[in-house]
Amino acid sequence: MSTLLETLLSEYSNEYNFDMSVVQYKLPKIYHGGKDFDLSQRWYVYYSYLNPSTGKMQRQNPIYMNVNRDYNTVVDRMKRLKSISKNLTELLKNGYSPYSDSEIKEKYNIKEAIEFAYEIKASTLAQTTIPEYKSRKNKFIKFLESNSYDVISADEFPKKYLLNYMNDIIKNNSGKTHNNHKVVLSSLFEILKSNEIIKNNFLTDINNQISNPKKNKSYSNKQLEILFDEISKDEKILLFIQFVSYNFLRPIEVVRLKFEDLKIDEKPAYLQVKAKNKPLKTKLIPSILLKELQTLQYSDSKDYVFKTNDKGIATTEINRRNYFSAEFKKIKDKLGLGEEYTLYSFRHTFITKLFRELRKERTELETYDLLMKITGHSTLKALKAYLRDIDAELAEDYSEFLE
Repeated sequence: MSTLLETLLSEYSNEYNFDMSVVQYKLPKIYHGGKDFDLSQRWYVYYSYLNPSTGKMQRQNPIYMNVNRDYNTVVDRMKRLKSISKNLTELLKNGYSPYSDSEIKEKYNIKEAIEFAYEIKASTLAQTTIPEYKSRKNKFIKFLESNSYDVISADEFPKKYLLNYMNDIIKNNSGKTHNNHKVVLSSLFEILKSNEIIKNNFLTDINNQISNPKKNKSYSNKQLEILFDEISKDEKILLFIQFVSYNFLRPIEVVRLKFEDLKIDEKPAYLQVKAKNKPLKTKLIPSILLKELQTLQYSDSKDYVFKTNDKGIATTEINRRNYFSAEFKKIKDKLGLGEEYTLYSFRHTFITKLFRELRKERTELETYDLLMKITGHSTLKALKAYLRDIDAELAEDYSEFLE
């Protein structure tokens, strides 16, 4: 791989000499198959540059950029070649020289660089995170291609184009979407920087936008009563929600459970599952849930507890999570609950209930200590932040101070 000029050098390299040593280069031109715009011929951009060794203008290698392979109409080929010619002209005006280095260095255009960085980043991501990165990476590449920026060398890609993209994101989306795109792109640009493909990560200079995310709202006791009356009509959905409510698992953790992960014959009974912050999380199965699990039947211990179809056809954990989220959405929509109520809301609701009950009998520190073991939070700081976020602890009645 190489720069705009070095990447896709044609196997054809014809030299033409001109006695024009006064100027450094001749502006790029387009060969379009002759006056008839013959699509059967190879179209390309060509230009000449002053050879420092001879002092004469020398025709450089034609630039094809897969135009003949990817574009089959006159209009499309001309549009693409004009974009290449425009970008090449800008590079020449900014001082680019095909003779600047004694040896050709391996370089990337910006599209190739982003794909390279994504491959490295994806190898470190969890399966649940990869689709988010891939989607945002593809959106950025689509922006590059639609503006013909994709052929620009990565180390010459201007900051203003990146700013334009991020401005488009914030104009058409929320602050949260902007910030999420920034996180993904910044991680990719940081990889390029660490691999010396670019000099600077411009994303670090872009400020985050104010984000007002909608919380997964906790349920009231009345809502829980109505919900469980409806949910109990579907045993599979009911058990799924019981894992979220009583074992405080995240929905993505629930769909990872296999029957072999449920150690219901051990004393005490427990389960093991891959968690958000550790490879394997071990959690006690409370008796309120254990009695439900003891009635489960299965033929293969390696089967998932929650399948999306009766045949057990394999699919990704994201698809399994989305399936159960969609099934629950049918129920909550029927009951008129808004989008702020989700499967996650059960986790928040029951952790809040547990916290408030524990505080009736234990000190604050004792409550935190026990709750960390139950919820799986790895640090006290993380637990406190979570409890604040879901408004688990309410202040004592302060009316006497207002009288």
